Amino acid sequence: MKILVLDVEGTLFEAISLPGTTVQSTIWQGIAKALGPQAEIEEARTHEIHESKGYKNYLQWMEATIEIHKKYGLSASTFCNLVRSAVYNPNVVSTLSRVDRRKYEPVLISGGFKELAARAQKDLAIRHAFAACEYFFDERGTLCGYNLLPCDFDGKIDFIKLMLREYRLNENDWVFVGDGKNDVPIARAAPLSVAYRADEMLNDVSTHRIQDFAELTAILNSNP
Repeated sequence: MKILVLDVEGTLFEAISLPGTTVQSTIWQGIAKALGPQAEIEEARTHEIHESKGYKNYLQWMEATIEIHKKYGLSASTFCNLVRSAVYNPNVVSTLSRVDRRKYEPVLISGGFKELAARAQKDLAIRHAFAACEYFFDERGTLCGYNLLPCDFDGKIDFIKLMLREYRLNENDWVFVGDGKNDVPIARAAPLSVAYRADEMLNDVSTHRIQDFAELTAILNSNP
């Protein structure tokens, strides 16, 4: 058996890229768009800071973005609507429903939100998911807290090692599927990586490049 590691935002679900941003996403940028033009500008500014290495780590970038969400009044209803209305990329559901679970154990590892990963878990019968951010809202629907995990960029690799250890697999027993430049470190580390409708930086370091998610079936079936 192998671990099938799947990115979530941009890979399983359609993502957007606001002007001035460098990493596309489904919910992070969806929130900025929902909160208005000034929030979009400030969201883009966090990407500039990240690109210039102005944040110490991914956690600090998320915290800066969360402050924007608080500043412009992100509500529980807006957040839940974004999660509920997220659209799967074409052929994602049908392709993953055909994966032989005796051969591959799917694991979601996302730099996005736990709530979106949980939706995919429910829809696709996936048992394991790690996501970078989870939001807590009070009884008035106001954002009042959050939980953060460093599971994006290089941090994704640590969670893969955890799952390999738990399943008593070796370091070559996994496959990665992703779409963004934030997936470059994990694609470089993967014994087999698949870039889906990907950023050129990810295409350059991946084993396979696909435009249709259904192409993943043949890749997995041919992987010994």
